[in-house]
Amino acid sequence: MSKVNFILLLICLVFIMLYPKFPLLGVSGTFVSVRLEDILIGLLILVFGVMALKNRLDFVREPMSRAILLYWFVCLTATFGGIFISKTASPNLGLLHTLRRIEYMSLFLMAYSWLKNIDQLKFFVRSLILVSILISLYGLGQQFFKFPIISTNNSEFSKGLALTLGPGARINSTFAGHYDLAAFSVLPLLLIISFLPFSKHKPLLAGIGLLIYWIMLLSASRITFAACLVSVSLLLLIIRKIKWLIPAVIIAALGVIISPQLRGRYMDFLTNHLKLSMISTVNAQAASQSATKNKAVDPVPDALKPSAVPEDRSFNIRLQAEWPRALRAFYKNPISGSGFSSIGLAADNEYLRSLAESGILGFMAFGLIIFRFLKSSLPFVIGYRADFVSAFIVAVVCFLISLLLGAIFIDVFTASKIAMITWAIMGFAHKAKKFNV
Repeated sequence: MSKVNFILLLICLVFIMLYPKFPLLGVSGTFVSVRLEDILIGLLILVFGVMALKNRLDFVREPMSRAILLYWFVCLTATFGGIFISKTASPNLGLLHTLRRIEYMSLFLMAYSWLKNIDQLKFFVRSLILVSILISLYGLGQQFFKFPIISTNNSEFSKGLALTLGPGARINSTFAGHYDLAAFSVLPLLLIISFLPFSKHKPLLAGIGLLIYWIMLLSASRITFAACLVSVSLLLLIIRKIKWLIPAVIIAALGVIISPQLRGRYMDFLTNHLKLSMISTVNAQAASQSATKNKAVDPVPDALKPSAVPEDRSFNIRLQAEWPRALRAFYKNPISGSGFSSIGLAADNEYLRSLAESGILGFMAFGLIIFRFLKSSLPFVIGYRADFVSAFIVAVVCFLISLLLGAIFIDVFTASKIAMITWAIMGFAHKAKKFNV
């Protein structure tokens, strides 16, 4: 029965990664929809629940499981308070967001419980790399052959419209957006790098890695690209391949050079933000001098004037709208938060989102999960051995670190596909620690 459960979980994960985000059932008050993968995971949760009851809830003995259950309790408490006490969260959306977090994290429990041996883990990794190739090829099809794009970036796109890539747009392959695709691409890249030193198929793995890297460049996510460089550098230090650091940096630099969109986004950031204080000072002085010389009213409204420097809209939206909104929600109830859905769909900072929606208690409960996972991984990082299990564990650790870095600017742990894959692979890695004792 355990083999059947593992195969069912693997099929579900492959489906999640490959199936575009077509809506199945709409939810009033939001353009977030219930999708087919939610139904599949719901069925797996039902199977897991029945088996857990038969086994007298023995999974609760695992500290990570208890940390997850604690977080769920805090989430439910925050949602209850937001709906019935502070009135800052709507009932249907608050419950929806809470259940989705439970859904995502339940994959950790299932992966941990249903993985039984190294052969199953190897089969999962081979499947993941094969799926990554398919995702990459479909992304290239979007870029060069007008393969359809299914996006959830706004209320119209989220209806399941099949679009094609427009001028200046970025690929998302089978994911909801380019940020999600870029964040996912880090995972197979890290796995490939960790397996390269002892693999019998080095040229093949290297070629697959370059293909996935190309897709990351086409997604043009500067945040994920920087996080990837940091996590790859950390991985090379862990696996004691320090000589690979210089080639890695060179490949990263070449990637920025040959990717016009990625290069342009970095240049925009440097132009708009690192020089912002100097430009503001000059503009303030000019405005002061103009005011003293000419008292006439300017007939052209400020909003219609071209800005002194091009706008980095994504960063400005975070700085001027999303982050202040999250902080205001946090200030209303710092202990247990304002409830899930209280700050809308996007915060573009997972830490501020956690504080705003679930307060200090939720932030600490979530942090406890991450802390316990990293703490139990530390022996494999410090005493790294060049074998399959150790390589898998340290690659997952570095992937988690890349997500934690990206979470400063992206809601990675609430992006459904990324969250599902992350919690499942963390469950596999946590169970693999028992294989290498």
